[in-house]
Amino acid sequence: MRTLASAALHGAAVTITALAALRATDPVLAVAVVAAVSVLLTWFAALSSTEDASGLDATGTLPGVALAIVGRSAWGTLLPVLAVQAVLAVAIGAAANALDDRLGPTLLLAEPTLVLAAVTGALVGITSAWVTLSIDGGGPVALSAVPALVAGGTGPLALLGAFNPALLLGLATAGLIPWDATAIALVAAVAGAVVGTYTVSALLPHDE
Repeated sequence: MRTLASAALHGAAVTITALAALRATDPVLAVAVVAAVSVLLTWFAALSSTEDASGLDATGTLPGVALAIVGRSAWGTLLPVLAVQAVLAVAIGAAANALDDRLGPTLLLAEPTLVLAAVTGALVGITSAWVTLSIDGGGPVALSAVPALVAGGTGPLALLGAFNPALLLGLATAGLIPWDATAIALVAAVAGAVVGTYTVSALLPHDE
């Protein structure tokens, strides 16, 4: 129950932050704000970590996949976390879409190509796996800013949500990224998280 409550908080907060940040005047500021909020939420989730299980699985699907592979989270938590975050993100995205005229213009200047969506998703997934295992192993929580920075710096800002599949769905619902690019980025991110986890685990064995 605590995991789902933390997941709900993370999903809602990061979606609202991203939708607001994408209406800022500076794209660098937009990415920085989302990254900073991610660090704060990750720190909060990490407070629930124990010797037997990590609390970072509440931060999203990509960290959940990495932690499940190394035995620091149960596979059964993946779908509930994704579901609760996705429902909230889609609801918030739908509200933002309905209020689009009142919220003002966004910083999105170009739509991502499918190739760029795939590359960004894969890079973010790999990065997220490394960051998650590093933090869970005692590394600095500040590392949790990296996936958002990679997502926002690799291509168009529409791909900023690639570091969190639920956020990606929320941005798509808000009309800020095409659904085909959303699907490609989401699948690539999950695949990248799997590859990244096994790679990091092979190079730096993670204590279970």
